Amino acid sequence: MNKKTGIIIGGVVGGLVIITGIIAAIFLLKGKTNDSYRVIKVMKAEGHCYVSRGDITDLEAYVGMALQSGDSIHVDGNSSLVLMMDEDKLAYVEQNTDFSIIAEGTAKDSRSRIELTRGALTCEIQNDLGAGSTYEVNTPNSTMAARGTSFRVEVTDVETIKKVLESSAVQPSMLFMAKTLDASGLKGLNTITRLTVTDGKVLVTLHDENGNPVGDPIEFTENTDVLIGGSDTDSCIIKEITGIDPATFPAITIEFFGDISDGSGKMIISGNDLDAQLNLQKDCMVTFMNGTDVFGTQVVLTGGKASKPTLRPTQNGHWDADFSLPVTTDTLIYWVEE
Repeated sequence: MNKKTGIIIGGVVGGLVIITGIIAAIFLLKGKTNDSYRVIKVMKAEGHCYVSRGDITDLEAYVGMALQSGDSIHVDGNSSLVLMMDEDKLAYVEQNTDFSIIAEGTAKDSRSRIELTRGALTCEIQNDLGAGSTYEVNTPNSTMAARGTSFRVEVTDVETIKKVLESSAVQPSMLFMAKTLDASGLKGLNTITRLTVTDGKVLVTLHDENGNPVGDPIEFTENTDVLIGGSDTDSCIIKEITGIDPATFPAITIEFFGDISDGSGKMIISGNDLDAQLNLQKDCMVTFMNGTDVFGTQVVLTGGKASKPTLRPTQNGHWDADFSLPVTTDTLIYWVEE
């Protein structure tokens, strides 16, 4: 082999080595990217749901929209949203809900946290979390930590519950919370968190007035309804009830439970019970709220449309709902001052 041939062969071999190295690096980087990427995607959006990101506000959510860790989400009255994280964690969000979502770590070593300030959502974790993974829902008075389960969390304030009940505009979940709170005899509470465990286990940590954890986590298992109360100084377990009554939930919750039951998730409530409860809910109560005061009510046949009130609570503002959408569940519509 002459010198020129050696140079050519050496060059080819060297080029192959370089190319092989580049390909290997690409695969390594690709594997690293997939391992670290957290997927947060909008799977379903009904009505009006808005995303806030830094200085950007009121981004209308749409199916397929990719969310980022730190995004804040608002779901209007008579609206709903379904989010997916990491292909196996879903959040079914109900109307009049405000929350933010934090997704850190990798898909295999994930740290997920939902900061729920108002409203209700149902979480479904289809696969058991890894040893280094966490999934939490924070509310003003407690933190729910779960591993491979499905559960619903609802947050409201005591004053709103009282005003709605005084107006006879009975919302199923609010009626349940009001009766349970009244029977407890506890006074001085200002927030209520309702935790419903439909599968698996959830650990609850109570908060003090500054949001700091108090005491050891309390474990609640499937087929359990729990009410947690918060005051200006601390929080407490109001009542733990064994058994879940579908009649104490709005229609949209029952639909979400049915979606989980029909899919790959687990649900302690049977599909027949869920269908039967939906069939019973023919009329929807629409309640118009100005802060914690009830401005007015309407009874709307399921699938019909609510009418915008002729009178307005104030001169400058609007109702936080789209009146062109059909009403499918008991609905609270809030007045937003502009």
